[in-house]
Amino acid sequence: MNKRLICSFVVLIYTLLLTGCLETSIVDEVSMVRAASFDLEEDGKLKLTVSFPTFPDKGQEQTLEQRIIEATGETTKGTKISLNKNAQKPILFGQVRVLLFSQALAEQGVEKYIDAMYRDPAVGNRISLGIVEGNDAGALLDKDLGIGDLSGVFLPELIEQNQDTSTLPPTNMHQFLFSLYNDGRDAYLPLIIQSDDKVSVAGTALFSGDKFHSKLNFEDSFFMKLLLDTTRQGIHEFAIEDQEQTSYVVIEKLNSDFKRKLDKSRDVPLFIFDVKIDGAIEDYDGQMNLDETKTLNKIQQSIENQISNRAQELLIQFRNEGIDPVGIGEKYRSTTRNWNAEQWRNELYPSAEFEVNVDLKIIQSGAVE
Repeated sequence: MNKRLICSFVVLIYTLLLTGCLETSIVDEVSMVRAASFDLEEDGKLKLTVSFPTFPDKGQEQTLEQRIIEATGETTKGTKISLNKNAQKPILFGQVRVLLFSQALAEQGVEKYIDAMYRDPAVGNRISLGIVEGNDAGALLDKDLGIGDLSGVFLPELIEQNQDTSTLPPTNMHQFLFSLYNDGRDAYLPLIIQSDDKVSVAGTALFSGDKFHSKLNFEDSFFMKLLLDTTRQGIHEFAIEDQEQTSYVVIEKLNSDFKRKLDKSRDVPLFIFDVKIDGAIEDYDGQMNLDETKTLNKIQQSIENQISNRAQELLIQFRNEGIDPVGIGEKYRSTTRNWNAEQWRNELYPSAEFEVNVDLKIIQSGAVE
């Protein structure tokens, strides 16, 4: 029986256990990791921390608890082996849902760690990845989240819901490696921060190759997503300037689509983004009358300008910093014979120009009218 069949069997047994179809005694001989983190020790060694649920003994209250184990080593595989030296039961990664990397480690490069996990047949290739600000991602797994959820459940759901609600650009392990090995784009991951009393997604970590390069805040992550992915059922708040006063409007049911075009007729390549958005006004704290068409038109125009201007600024920023999370190079390559990655990076991309056109349609103004 090969490794994939064995792992599939373990996953099936674990699923049946969670649904109450099997007794815990069948799988109480293994520990199924739900979340793992990677950090660098001061001596340069890798520290791997894992979180897994522990099942209560018979007769005890049927409440899952969490156990944390960590080990250090020179390689991912070697460190995984060392984990079992500290474990009461064999540790398996067939149920891992999220891999976290400290920013300090990511600044040195993450390829060898992610690739080692990707090659493990027990690990799904669409699990969530994230960068934890600072140098101790392992502390996040042992943090008291105060919400009743284990870290292996809360953390992947935190990432997924922020991507699904159209705030963060989507990615997972498979997509990260695709971008990493693609000479026409750069990778990115969600950025997670921790404080004394909470854990939250703070924005997007941008990469140059496999190394952490810089970060985008929550607001700019939304604008970047509009340039590289469709959005469905999103929600976002915009500031509206009216007679030297600032009011705020929340657009919900925010759906968007985009098209990218390339104009090669100029001396330098011009990339044109056409973004179409529709949504409903959920909340508004200003004094303008939303029953009036001219008021809605003014709000639409203001939001269109904000998105267009900031999106174009981000594209220029990425170009000037030599990174390409939006995949501008991928678009150029798709329309070019004899693609030359070095020429693109050194000559064409630094001179590229951008145009972002936004068409917003407010389909209703809801209960705030």
